[in-house]
Amino acid sequence: MKLSKYIFRSLFLFSLVFSSSIVAAQDEDEDDEVYTRIKPKHSMTVELGMPVAISSKGYKGLMQGIVNVSPYYHYNFKNNLSLGIGGNYSFFWINHVLAPDTKNIGGIHAVGGFVKIGHEKFHTERLGTDIGVKVGVSQLNFSSVNNRASGNGVVNQNVFYIEPTLGIVLSADEFTSYRWIVGYTIQNYTFNPTQLGFNTASFSSSDYNKLTQFLTIGFGFTYYFKQH
Repeated sequence: MKLSKYIFRSLFLFSLVFSSSIVAAQDEDEDDEVYTRIKPKHSMTVELGMPVAISSKGYKGLMQGIVNVSPYYHYNFKNNLSLGIGGNYSFFWINHVLAPDTKNIGGIHAVGGFVKIGHEKFHTERLGTDIGVKVGVSQLNFSSVNNRASGNGVVNQNVFYIEPTLGIVLSADEFTSYRWIVGYTIQNYTFNPTQLGFNTASFSSSDYNKLTQFLTIGFGFTYYFKQH
């Protein structure tokens, strides 16, 4: 079983267990406690997901998403518009099952920062939505066995990216919430396998002619340390 399928199934299982626990907790507490609708002002969020390559044929075939994590601070206005700033780390590794050189182990580390503009609102005491877009810059680090063997070491490249996001938010209490997240990232560079030390003769240029894009599916946790 591919690692990506295992991670995806784990996230899906977590979502089912989490939703069941929320529903059960809500049923148990309905008669004992009246929930206060959260009106966010200052908050911190950590999002964790699995990225899935969806752009060019070659990128999808060669690279396998492992993790995408984003901690960030959020400020919400009274009209539910929000501004955020945070950091991001993602990692794609070489799928050496499909790679032409199975001994070339490595991947692409991306470290960067972003600003986020969005709309976050609780529609009931327990359910809310967070719709936004992240705009940022990342440094891509192409690390592989072949790069090190050729003396190139880690190949670096700076890129800009944009990521529309959607979050379904469930409050645990008046200070914390959990969320399911979906993000669609577009980076302003075209992936080339030579950046990881592969021989160009093994690839067709038509398989690597699109901007790098990937979908992230995961979950997050938010702490609201001040509200309106």
